Amino acid sequence: MPKIIFSLFILHLIFLAYFNNFYLAGIPFRSVLILLSGILVAFHQRDIFAELTLVSKVYLLLMGYGLLVSLVNQVELGKIINGELKLLQSYLVILCGYYLVRNFGFKPLAYTFIFVALPSAAVGVLQALDVNAAWTLHDFFSTLQNKEISEEIQGQIEEALLRPPGLALYAIPQTYMLLAAVVFSCYLVLSSAIEGRYQVLLLLVNLVIFSGIVASETRSAMGAALFMLTAIYIYKFRSASLLLIGSVFLAGIVFSLLTTNDAGIDSRIVSLDDQSAQGRVTLYKYGIELFLQRWWGYGFNFDTVEYAPHYFINALNLFSYGPHEKAQYIVPVHNSILNMVHTYGILGIMILGYYLFRLVDGFWYRLIFVLGTLMNSSFHNAGILAGDLFIDMVIVVLLYESALKVRCAPKPVIVSGRQLSAA
Repeated sequence: MPKIIFSLFILHLIFLAYFNNFYLAGIPFRSVLILLSGILVAFHQRDIFAELTLVSKVYLLLMGYGLLVSLVNQVELGKIINGELKLLQSYLVILCGYYLVRNFGFKPLAYTFIFVALPSAAVGVLQALDVNAAWTLHDFFSTLQNKEISEEIQGQIEEALLRPPGLALYAIPQTYMLLAAVVFSCYLVLSSAIEGRYQVLLLLVNLVIFSGIVASETRSAMGAALFMLTAIYIYKFRSASLLLIGSVFLAGIVFSLLTTNDAGIDSRIVSLDDQSAQGRVTLYKYGIELFLQRWWGYGFNFDTVEYAPHYFINALNLFSYGPHEKAQYIVPVHNSILNMVHTYGILGIMILGYYLFRLVDGFWYRLIFVLGTLMNSSFHNAGILAGDLFIDMVIVVLLYESALKVRCAPKPVIVSGRQLSAA
């Protein structure tokens, strides 16, 4: 049974990475795979839920409150079902991933994830170099998928359509996947059991993954990956030579950013004459206002773009907006944290904060990983508890590491009625 579940999970990862929009009878095939995997996990090892109490409580609370606030706001039934299914899918990814780490260990999952991500990163680099074969390969993968993509995906594709997507549907999910691969590789770098030539191999792997992120032209992901890799490598190898190599590498990245046309880098707001940064400021002002106006939340699948005309026509805005600030009418707020508070209100941010605190669990490198993830998701619509299924696979490792921490903690010893710590 474990091998069957592992095979299904790998197949799910491949479809999530390369064929995200492949449908079977109107349902994403990846969703069918993860649902089947989750059923098998629940059937084979029911006791696993006892180790996932934190995750179960968090997701049940979000599902319950999301339903309540959606009903209060008279959200359409279809949107409510869609929102609940997204949460269920995220939970199943964590459930199945945890099962695999529990039965096979961390490294098989990490190696599998990196093995799936590497080809997409390499193809993305080739696309950035205008290698036609790399674009042709992506076009072939696209022909195997559903042409009638969702409005949510379409809105993001318009923003990133021309940026190298690797083998992913488009550039943004490519960076989600590659950032998760960075975390997995950083875990391997930190492993004391991996030294010598394996560290050289990991360094090459990280260079390919990071190059794929740079090729995607996503600045937030570049910064997040550079932040995580720098922190981990400086901690692991405190030699002056490595710092020198790192400085040269950083200088090369800075040079590439300075010599790249601003119109080709992340955060482009389509059809706006204003600068990208100004578009972001507009979106964040609008997003914060929406929260302040309805701090208890708007419910599932709240669309900030659809709401914008009503909001501004009725002069509900709290901040001032210039005549050229139009981003709110064109694209979503592009901030996963704001998306959380729009859906669940202030309760959403409280749950997210608690969840992140428990995920860090006192480990400095896990704080690095969480901060890096937030650096990227603060400029995009998906993130932790907000639909990023790739990062959910990383969360599996964090949860299992915490479980091992509790399991290996010294047990108290009772001596003459007094409780002492075990040696």
